[in-house]
This record gives sequence, C-alpha cells and structure tokens, in this order.
Amino acid sequence: MEYLMAFGSTHRALKAEEVLRGYSIAFRLLPAPRALEPYCDLVISVKGEDLGAAMEALASGGVRPKSTYRKEGEGYVKV
Repeated sequence: MEYLMAFGSTHRALKAEEVLRGYSIAFRLLPAPRALEPYCDLVISVKGEDLGAAMEALASGGVRPKSTYRKEGEGYVKV
C-alpha cells in the first residue's frame, strides 16, 4: 500500500527528502496529485512497510509531514 506525505511547502518537502536520503528507506519525491495540490506541490511516497521508519527518521531530522494520505483506488484517504 502506498502512503503520501504532504509537507505544506516545497521547501519542507525538499528538506524531508534530504533527511530521508540519510537512511536506508525507499521513497520517491513526486509532484502532488491533483487532489492534494492545495496542501503541497510535492509529496513523498513510501510503501506501508516503510511508513513508520520514515516518520521516525523525519522526526529525528526535525521535519514532520503536515498530513499523510493512503492511496485507495483512484483517491486518497487522510490517515
């Protein structure tokens, strides 16, 4: 299952990318899907099994997502 983390600004999303690069966590920096564009221009995508580790890594780096969404079908559900 795919999760998307929105950070509220491009700057914060890029900072999150920088933090995650220091860990062995698989992630992708992506343009925000149209449904999430009001919240951020960029999102970070992680698989469900990596979500906990990604959240811990981001917290230790002082960056927390503003919102996290789970992809369900063609839509997104806030978690």
